[in-house]
Amino acid sequence: DAGKFAQELPVILNAYGSKLSGDASKDGPINVLQIGAISGDSDIADLENALAANQAKLNMLGIRTVTVLITKGSKDPTYYTFPQCDGFKEDPLRRGMRPTFHHLLELGRLGENYNLERIPAVGRNVQIYVGTEKTVKRNAAQVVFVRGVTHTPGLVTFSGARRALLQGLDELERAQSNSKVTLQSSSRIYLHSLPELTGATPEEIANNFYDVVDKLKSRLAQRLLKLRVDEIEAKVRVTSTDEDGNPMVVPVRLVASSMEGEWLKSAAYIERPDPVTGVTREFCVIGAGKDAVCMLDPYSTSNIIQTKRAIARRVGSTYAYDFLGLLEVGLIQEWENYLSDLAGAPGAPSIIPGGLFESQELLEGPDGNLVLGKREIGTNKVGMVAWLVKMKTPEYPEGREVVFIANDVTVQSGSFGVPEDELFFKASKYAREHKLPRVYIACNSGARIGLVDDLKPKFNIKFIDEASPSKGFEYLYLTDEVYKSLPEGSVNVRQVPEGWAITDIIGTDEGIGVENLQGSGKIAGETSRAYDEIFTLSYVTGRSVGIGAYLVRLGQRIIQMKQGPMLLTGYGALNKLLGREVYTSQDQLGGPQVMFPNGCTHEVVDDDQQGVSSILRWLSFVPKTTESPPAVRQCADPVNRDVEWRPTPTPYDPRLMLSGTADAAGFFDKGSWKEYLS
Repeated sequence: DAGKFAQELPVILNAYGSKLSGDASKDGPINVLQIGAISGDSDIADLENALAANQAKLNMLGIRTVTVLITKGSKDPTYYTFPQCDGFKEDPLRRGMRPTFHHLLELGRLGENYNLERIPAVGRNVQIYVGTEKTVKRNAAQVVFVRGVTHTPGLVTFSGARRALLQGLDELERAQSNSKVTLQSSSRIYLHSLPELTGATPEEIANNFYDVVDKLKSRLAQRLLKLRVDEIEAKVRVTSTDEDGNPMVVPVRLVASSMEGEWLKSAAYIERPDPVTGVTREFCVIGAGKDAVCMLDPYSTSNIIQTKRAIARRVGSTYAYDFLGLLEVGLIQEWENYLSDLAGAPGAPSIIPGGLFESQELLEGPDGNLVLGKREIGTNKVGMVAWLVKMKTPEYPEGREVVFIANDVTVQSGSFGVPEDELFFKASKYAREHKLPRVYIACNSGARIGLVDDLKPKFNIKFIDEASPSKGFEYLYLTDEVYKSLPEGSVNVRQVPEGWAITDIIGTDEGIGVENLQGSGKIAGETSRAYDEIFTLSYVTGRSVGIGAYLVRLGQRIIQMKQGPMLLTGYGALNKLLGREVYTSQDQLGGPQVMFPNGCTHEVVDDDQQGVSSILRWLSFVPKTTESPPAVRQCADPVNRDVEWRPTPTPYDPRLMLSGTADAAGFFDKGSWKEYLS
């Protein structure tokens, strides 16, 4: 009887004697006590008081956790869990959770760095937690954790993995509508598969996982981006044998993570659990043998990459380095569609070639010239990045090269300073000299006009009327002591009764004044030259302002995302100039609803994955260099077929003569028609 828990508990504990047998663990007690009440009821405070009264006996028996089950008639029973580490106080996160769930979902790892709050989930075997970093910083990063267990075999197959991931994404989508989840939160999905896998080694499962992840990313990229999924984790159990031939179960962890920079990069680990508690002590990289790198960290808090990714998401874009992953996913999609269209055609390729995508960053060397190389993602100090990308496309299965240039909106809001202008200029010049297509990914705030931050707290204001500051001020001034402490030439002043009135602020740092406008003219001229010599395509992924909008417009073709306005100045500044509220958003000035009808933008896309796919599609019509013949793609549409579409006596769309319809083929190969400004 749950109502008699306080009287029954001592009797239950005394029945076990003074000590329970079993090995000790360095983490403390390991025994678990589960008590079920088939009738009655009790509130949490009464249960906690009863456990507190018997705490000495519980510790003597080495009890790690007490779980109390109270039946509710025909309804599901209620579970209450009281861990020893909390002084046998009830853990709200485990309420209603079966005793083994906490360990199967590895919630202990989450709690080390995050304050967790559980929110409702639909699935019976799924839990959702909103985690806020344990930090003293303001606006601590938030992560939505979707955790689940499955009893269904086949998780390592494509169909099984796709089904499980879709269920996780569905739960995540519902969670995003919860008021406790912010728009800047990232997401991580974890699934523990309980059935034991037979007939495959951990190495084979890992290799299969890499292929499965590539396919999942290509098919579900848009949802993964929309829901801000930064990590997908699956734990499976593989039957194997030890060195003596005895059967054993090997836990294998399969991870696709963006935490180190590359978008959902795959990795696989063998787990080494504690022999007493079964809790994983370390993960070892599969395939590295005795020299395998082993590690075990709790779920890490946001690193510099996560912080930058959150900044980019806040302005409605994608972190610049993540576009490399999106390009690879888009390339896989392009190949899958191509192979599907050619299925059964004589001489057609049947598999996607290996080494599909390679990228090298264009970095400034000691002499100022660009060199090909790599660096740690997130370590760039300049808000402009560029790559030479080699892609094996259906038109060029041997590979083609393209220069990509992108604003890094996480560095000073993606503004153009002298270093950014120089890198853009040199990367564009590199594309021209090698006669390669150049793609510019734009998300910026225009030319950088900086402030001398050191001077801000030092100047004073001479108001016209001290009692009424709204009447304005006469000048900004420095006291004599402050003025003499400043570096010579950093300000121009004139003497006033209070000290020195500031007439010009020059500063000591390069790159915060009109020199940036000179650089803007330089890269505008370079883009104009590139327009005449090579193919130039711009993709507006977020707001693009001032010189950023000029560069986009000076290119040959423009793809614009729905949330990416192009404008010369903000609507607020225009309203002030006009003296009234004429505009209410940037989209009214340069959104797709303005730029597409007026012919500036050639194509509008919904998100960055669709934008990248459109970039690749457009490049498929462009030769690999300006000296190469036009690109040719093998097509299943026979060259000797008839043009089936016929004009009608009534008015018709003349474009159908070229593209054809689903029922009647036109002049062009099926599937090859692409019309911009349509």
